[in-house]
Amino acid sequence: MSDTTRKSFLQIHPADNVLVALQDLFKGDEVTFNGQTIVIEDDIHAKHKFFIVPRSVGEEVTMYGVLVGKATLPILKGGLMTIENVQHASQDYGYREVDYKWHRPDVSAFAGRTFQGYEREDGRVGTANYWLFVPTVFCENRNLDVIKEA
Repeated sequence: MSDTTRKSFLQIHPADNVLVALQDLFKGDEVTFNGQTIVIEDDIHAKHKFFIVPRSVGEEVTMYGVLVGKATLPILKGGLMTIENVQHASQDYGYREVDYKWHRPDVSAFAGRTFQGYEREDGRVGTANYWLFVPTVFCENRNLDVIKEA
C-alpha cells in the first residue's frame, strides 16, 4: 500500500464494512485495501464513508465493530454511504430487572461538621456546580456553542 493510498482512508474497526475517507475521493479513483482494489463509485467528501463490499437490500452495515444500519438500496463496492441507502439499525440488547433496596447510610460520624456550601432562603443548602462538556466526536463541537449561548 502506498503512502498516498494509506492516507486517503481509515478503517476504524477490523469488522467494519465501510471505510472513512480522509480526503476527498472522486468517482473513478482507485484505492487499495487489504490487497484488493476498490473503484470509488461516487464522489466522496473527506470524513464520509464508503463501502468495501457490495450490500444488497437488508444487508447489515457495520461501523465501530457494531451494527449501525441496513441497506435500503443495492450499494456497490466503493459506493458512498448515505441516509438514502442506509437505514439505522442496532443489535439486540438485553435488560434485566434488579431488585435493589436503598439503605440509608449511618451519617452520625458527620454530626456537627460543616462544608463550604451555600444556604438558600428556604433553609436548604447547595454547592456551586461547574459543568464540563467534552464532545466525544468532532462533529458535535457546534453543539457546544449552542449550549454556551443558552
